[in-house]
Amino acid sequence: MFVSEYFGLGDEFDKKEIFDCILDKDSPFFINLMRLKVCNVPEFQGSYQSINDHFSKIATLLNASDSKGDKMYKSALRLFKFSEVNGINLGFSESEHGAGFGEKLRKQVISDAFDIVKKGVQYPEIFQLISLIEENIGPDRLS
Repeated sequence: MFVSEYFGLGDEFDKKEIFDCILDKDSPFFINLMRLKVCNVPEFQGSYQSINDHFSKIATLLNASDSKGDKMYKSALRLFKFSEVNGINLGFSESEHGAGFGEKLRKQVISDAFDIVKKGVQYPEIFQLISLIEENIGPDRLS
């Protein structure tokens, strides 16, 4: 059942170009982070910059870190914590609740990001390319 059906809204979502998600399972879509750069939807204004600001903090901490496991590294790991937001119903999850980034993936991504940052790459967009270097991470999980 779609949200519009549940609330008896007819085609109001279509008229206003609002995403009409299925209530009890994911719809096979994700947010393309690069499109947020040019998005004119008021709710998403500035979101691309906010995302990059967050990842810049992580990259700065990793750059300041002397080793995997020191305080700066652990702070970066704490900032890289993303659970699935329930109720949005975007993605490819087979279950009622998606996985987001679990502990194992978080640690792997931060470890690899540490190595990349230490090679001189400090662009926050590197985190958008994680799916190219990590297994089990695709655009759905990044979204």
